[in-house]
Amino acid sequence: MNKSELKVVTVATNELKAATYNPRKWSEEQLEQLSESIKRFGCVDPIIANIAPKRKNIVIGGHM
Repeated sequence: MNKSELKVVTVATNELKAATYNPRKWSEEQLEQLSESIKRFGCVDPIIANIAPKRKNIVIGGHM
């Protein structure tokens, strides 16, 4: 895929799926800090999700 084929698509957050292979784990405190940061500054990095039919909406970038 080249740059001319990339596109931004809005997906409801409840349609996103966590990647089961992601090794990162977060403490309750880290999740609270993340939530506060998003409230204050918004989402500054995009979430990247798979579009392949069998892996649709599985998050592959932007887990935290």
